[in-house]
Amino acid sequence: MYCSSLEIALSPCPNDVFIVSALLLKKIATPGELKFHFEDIETLNHWAINRKYPVIKTSFAIWNYLFSDYYLSPVGSALGFGVGPLLVGNKAYSIQDFPDLKIAIPGKHTTAHFLFNFFYQGKIEKIFVRYDKIIPYLLKNKAQLGILIHEGRFVYSNYGLTKLVDLGAFWENKNQAPIPLGGFFIKKDLPDKTKNAIIKVFKESLNWAKMNLKEVLPLLKKYAQELDEKVIKNHVETYVNEYTFDLRDEALKGLEVLKNLLNIEKPLENLIWRR
Repeated sequence: MYCSSLEIALSPCPNDVFIVSALLLKKIATPGELKFHFEDIETLNHWAINRKYPVIKTSFAIWNYLFSDYYLSPVGSALGFGVGPLLVGNKAYSIQDFPDLKIAIPGKHTTAHFLFNFFYQGKIEKIFVRYDKIIPYLLKNKAQLGILIHEGRFVYSNYGLTKLVDLGAFWENKNQAPIPLGGFFIKKDLPDKTKNAIIKVFKESLNWAKMNLKEVLPLLKKYAQELDEKVIKNHVETYVNEYTFDLRDEALKGLEVLKNLLNIEKPLENLIWRR
């Protein structure tokens, strides 16, 4: 990174770990030491709002808090069709029931919360908990509804929970665009050589991981909430797609829609770091 070390904060979820797996396993060279910090997405959002780390993965829902000091990396985003959070219940509730229910949400600043508000603006009691606590909350009836992200969206049926709405599909139908979930952001005040270097090694790491999945899987299991190999592979296949490698075409359309909803007036090309 043309400096002695650079700190990177990200989630332990399979798609994030997949992106940096070659760096964690030291399979590719880096021009400096990389230090990784893993936390749940809402903690990452708070860290980003407080400008804690120079490179950080956050929810796109807080883009309006970040763009003055961070560029969006063109590599590493979770964005696409069929990737959205799921609204589930401990039974098949209708929307008319919502005012009498509690909903567990994986953080106030998450894209999951943003998408729920996009779907439903009525009365409901919200409880904000870590993403991996939502299924236990539903099973204990501490909440009747929950929004599932990461591995939870693939295993909810194993716990007898019912899918009520795919919030990503709702977004796609309304906007005719893919849903931006989260991305890596890079501080603007880093030297341009450093910004270019981190994007270069992210892309190299992605390409290596794509060609060496068997070698990557033990690393993904080390950090994952769900250890089932099929779930982990499904997770990676869902969230790591063509837009993860580069923000282009339909991805830019989805980002433009979100940017406008967040009242960010700057042109999109000025928000994404390009060499």
